[in-house]
Amino acid sequence: MNESYQKKELLLLNVATGLTVIYAITAVVIALISDSMTLFLDGAYSVIDMLVSFAAIFVVRKLHEPPNERYHFGYAKLEPLMTAGDGLLLLSLCFMSILIALQDLLHPDPVQHVGVILIFTATSVFLCLGIGLYMRKAGKRWGSEILVTDSKLWLMEGMVSLGVCISFGIGWIMRRSPGWGEYTSYVDPLTCIAIALFFIVSPFKILKNSLHDLTDACPPKEIMDRIRSLARYSCEMHGLAGVEWLRLRKSGRRLYMDASFATQQEHDVKAIDQIRHEISSYLRAEMPELDVQLVIAGKSPEP
Repeated sequence: MNESYQKKELLLLNVATGLTVIYAITAVVIALISDSMTLFLDGAYSVIDMLVSFAAIFVVRKLHEPPNERYHFGYAKLEPLMTAGDGLLLLSLCFMSILIALQDLLHPDPVQHVGVILIFTATSVFLCLGIGLYMRKAGKRWGSEILVTDSKLWLMEGMVSLGVCISFGIGWIMRRSPGWGEYTSYVDPLTCIAIALFFIVSPFKILKNSLHDLTDACPPKEIMDRIRSLARYSCEMHGLAGVEWLRLRKSGRRLYMDASFATQQEHDVKAIDQIRHEISSYLRAEMPELDVQLVIAGKSPEP
């Protein structure tokens, strides 16, 4: 990621964090006033998003720092570590919300100030979806997994707000319909359970991707195929015999490559160092997120 994208990434995270703080406080206050478990879940989710946003700003700043004596490989693993923590928090929130909502089903309590909830959720639909779509587009363009992950939270928040708005709209109509008013107390806990079940899917996906990075798993197939293709092309350009072996791992936005290239020709140490430097520079130019460690061996690859 170039310096211009880094500044834009940090600015967007700061703006998103400010909006998250305002949204979370507003949602929690309205939830307490209206006694709505669904809106409280929405507000608690926003609080988690707020904590993640603060952590994201810290992580992004650390990611751009060079390696040092204590962290020889930099801070790339902070990115998947942060997203894994986000996934665990969301899972905990979902399970707790389901348990509380089940209790409310057994002891239903009517929600107050439904009109305020409708106005708030209708407004948040457009706000959350707009920010989420913009962050997703920016994250993919700038190669920022933090922005892509945060965009998922905003998009989920927007979909949840839409569901809450529709549910309470139905409840508002039921309250004014003869014979249906007594059932409106069940709308809030049922909506809360439905939203929690909807939430559960995304944290599992976030945890899966984060654990892959934390355990040094290989990157996706399309990335591996591209790097292998670049490595073979580098061999051809420098008259090398081929690639003996190549290992890849992914850690957040960073890729780490260890490879051995074979040569059948006689080269002195200076010539080998020059070839290694040229290949490394070419690979980094093609994929700036790639960290390259090369060995050039004086033998042909295995058939």
